[in-house]
Amino acid sequence: MTISDTHEPIISRDVFEQVQSLLEQKAKRGQGGTRKRNHLFTNIAYCSDCGKAMHYRINRKGYICRSYAKHGKKACSSHVIKEQLLIEIILDDLKEMANGLEHPDLEIIIEKKVKATENKMS
Repeated sequence: MTISDTHEPIISRDVFEQVQSLLEQKAKRGQGGTRKRNHLFTNIAYCSDCGKAMHYRINRKGYICRSYAKHGKKACSSHVIKEQLLIEIILDDLKEMANGLEHPDLEIIIEKKVKATENKMS
């Protein structure tokens, strides 16, 4: 509930309306300063100490523990994993996993599993 004209305004109604209009235009152009950017590992990476999700901090170019960011040292320790390092680690793991797939009988093994699954579903 809003009650108008109960006290002397800090700014004029005209100035207020102009600012609201500018903010609206900015938001339409995608320049509303509070819009968050999505980062690849936000809420996917988890803190190894407290288990809370990690989220991106632009000033650190990496991910920090949400618990530490919100509550400080009493909740968790201060640690960061750089986004680029995380990408490199994951790519290395994927390459290693892909190399492990170079099994000469891998195609035959997969075909057998697919057929076994099809037989169970029939």
